[in-house]
Amino acid sequence: MVAKGHAVYEPPKQTSSVLLFWRTPEEWAQVLYDWADSTGQLNTIMTFFEITEPPVPSPLSGIPLPILRKAISVLTKSNRAQIIAVSEGEGVRFLAGNSGK
Repeated sequence: MVAKGHAVYEPPKQTSSVLLFWRTPEEWAQVLYDWADSTGQLNTIMTFFEITEPPVPSPLSGIPLPILRKAISVLTKSNRAQIIAVSEGEGVRFLAGNSGK
């Protein structure tokens, strides 16, 4: 599963436990960006908590943080998001104009 991209070792650098993906990090990245766009969150800084526990249930409700981080990493590499340090921990700004589609 790891070789086919359906799982990654978590934590990295060990081989005794894996994190299984029911969507690839790239698919999660698109879901995340589409959600940010449809809810008016582009160019807004959001905490990881606000994404995983939104006031209105979404496809991201309860997403495990390691999967969220991987999706944000995909968005960062494609210039669609930026990691921001916030007082409550980590946050992300979704950048408009780079839909990646």
